[in-house]
Amino acid sequence: MSTRDMSQKIAFIIPYYGKFPSYFPLFLNSVKEKPFDVIFFTDIAKPNVVPENVLWNLMSTTEIKTLFEKRLDISVAVERPYKLIDFKPAYGFIFESYISNYDFWGTLDVDTIMGNFSHFITQEYLNKIDFFSGITSYVSGSMFFMRNNTYCKTLFKKSRDWQHVFTNKRVLGFDECGGNFFTRLQAGESIFKLNTPIQSFTEIVLLAQKEGLRIAFTNYILEPKGSIPVTIDKEGIFYLEKEYLLVHFIYFKTTYYFYTHNSPFPFPYYINSLGTFNKKPTLIKSLFSVNMINAIRNKIKINLRKLKTRR
Repeated sequence: MSTRDMSQKIAFIIPYYGKFPSYFPLFLNSVKEKPFDVIFFTDIAKPNVVPENVLWNLMSTTEIKTLFEKRLDISVAVERPYKLIDFKPAYGFIFESYISNYDFWGTLDVDTIMGNFSHFITQEYLNKIDFFSGITSYVSGSMFFMRNNTYCKTLFKKSRDWQHVFTNKRVLGFDECGGNFFTRLQAGESIFKLNTPIQSFTEIVLLAQKEGLRIAFTNYILEPKGSIPVTIDKEGIFYLEKEYLLVHFIYFKTTYYFYTHNSPFPFPYYINSLGTFNKKPTLIKSLFSVNMINAIRNKIKINLRKLKTRR
């Protein structure tokens, strides 16, 4: 366990299979010396440089499927790595033996950069909550955590659909809101009136609030688009004069022109839709950057592939 823990200890559980993305070093660098542990379960060899608070457990896809089925007592569909996101609400139950010394457990995506955790999550704050989501409108699959007790670890079982979700090969968005309802929820609609195809974890958490679960749905996660740079500083993450707990590049990573350098820059550095920069990117700097060269190169490759498919 990390020597930098707060008195109430937090573990983020991350099963990960496939290949780590190019921006993975940014994630590792951002969680270094933070007051929580990150516990990986993966078949990927441990990188040469890993922060002390990142714990590495080698586990094959066969082994993790066996563990899931043993703990859940059903046959599960985890043939594709991306399907693992549906199981996030059950991680505390599945990996129970690994988190016995923690007060909270949760999950954290690797397409994120963590900011100043202690600015947002204090001991006083933890004393007042049982469940935390980094987004206000629904449970954030990119980062949530909850108290490490039997009620919270088995909360997912209150959904009438949990067995259907875990045995279905399709990704059903169980960890968040059961489908692409994000815009409607952000506009203020109630998830209970949306007629979602499954009873998702967001719905279950909100129902549990009525039973006394102390929840915190916050606006701490930044999910930017476009060229306005996010400042990544040792003091935190800043965007348009506001500080955020973490930045999630859910939109950045889907573009062909998003480019991150092989190793993190010294603080401060910057990130926008073109990728990472060691100096704040103006329009001129962006046009003559390695990032732009990479974007042009990738665009040419895309056009060449299109030409080949037309022949």
